[in-house]
Amino acid sequence: MPAAPTGRPAATPNDVALDRVRSVQPVLVDVAPAIDVVPGLRRRMILTSGPTMPWSAYRGGQRTAVLGAAVNEGLAADLDAAADAFAAGDIEVAGCQDHGCIGSLAGVTSASMPVVVVEDATTGERAFCTLFEGETPHRLNYGVWNDAVRENLRFLADVIGPALGAAIRRTRGIPLLPIMARALRQGDELHSRNTAASLLLLREIVPALHAGAAENEALVGYLTTGDYFFLRPAMAAAKLLANAAAGVPGSSIVTSMAMSCRQFGITVSGLGDTWFTGPLPGFDHYKLTDGHTIDDAEFMGGESIITEAAGLGAFAQTSAFTLQDYQGGVDAMIAANADMYRICHGESPHFSLPYFGFRGSPAGIDVHRVVGTGVTPVMDIGIAGRAGGQIGAGMARAPLEPFAAASAALNSNPVPEGR
Repeated sequence: MPAAPTGRPAATPNDVALDRVRSVQPVLVDVAPAIDVVPGLRRRMILTSGPTMPWSAYRGGQRTAVLGAAVNEGLAADLDAAADAFAAGDIEVAGCQDHGCIGSLAGVTSASMPVVVVEDATTGERAFCTLFEGETPHRLNYGVWNDAVRENLRFLADVIGPALGAAIRRTRGIPLLPIMARALRQGDELHSRNTAASLLLLREIVPALHAGAAENEALVGYLTTGDYFFLRPAMAAAKLLANAAAGVPGSSIVTSMAMSCRQFGITVSGLGDTWFTGPLPGFDHYKLTDGHTIDDAEFMGGESIITEAAGLGAFAQTSAFTLQDYQGGVDAMIAANADMYRICHGESPHFSLPYFGFRGSPAGIDVHRVVGTGVTPVMDIGIAGRAGGQIGAGMARAPLEPFAAASAALNSNPVPEGR
């Protein structure tokens, strides 16, 4: 590659892609019904995790979650009627990321569901994610549909979403990078552990609440009951960070990772919107609730692994040694985190890891490096059960196949020298 006028090597496509991430400034600006803010979403459309598949390909808990969302929207009387409507094409299913959303586990997103709206203050680009359903074991995104789930979804749509949206709008937007960077220094890795970040965000929101309002009492209860609220804004912020690297000809940096109930997929900067897919991941380590074995687990999809693509989650696991019970212990966490530097083009300009001397977290997964080393990304994920609900959590390992296919595609269409 020719030298730049300064005498330094010209920036590579991967340098360009990763440098774009530096200017991204994700700001939580609103919570609103998905139909009002998500581009291209229609009332007879249900979004779900992973590359879009034909309706007939969805199965298990992910299929149940999509059907439940349709019933919740009043598009069908029950799950059987919803299945018939999907089969007939009267209701459409599409991948979350085709519409700027990022889905947690099954990732179902439909018209009435409130979503966090995270905006890049630099470009105005937006990303969206549904609200955390709470600590209840009955969650739609974990493949459960019953009266308790329906009641909780209505509570989120009618009470929590409007109250939270109003509070956030009164703040005039909450910058997320300062919260995320600080949380990494306080024991979070911003995927499986969001305790510090949720509390830091609560501190920003509470002053915007009007004292004594009944809906705000419910909102404070919702925000303080569990530790996982911040994961959803973090996912949307990570989506903006990863997207910033997209569209650079010749770049081999991964811009998204996602799963459906059948496959794992990635997109790559220099290869546009094409999904490269392979088998579902396997687990390196995990911890399950009493009475369960790994044979009880079921993949229902999941896009929270976008956090890893942005240098968080398992790529920052040394910030969260409290997760060691299902990450294989402290030594295994250190080794896995160190391995991620081997497959990344650089380091995050936003997030630093105290254990590694405040070195930037590994960022810019390079498909060529993955293939060359044989090391695939590790990912912190929740584990769903075949009967629905969460039965544990662990550290999964991405399959090699989609990275190999993307690397081959780039090699077969190299960018002309000097471009």
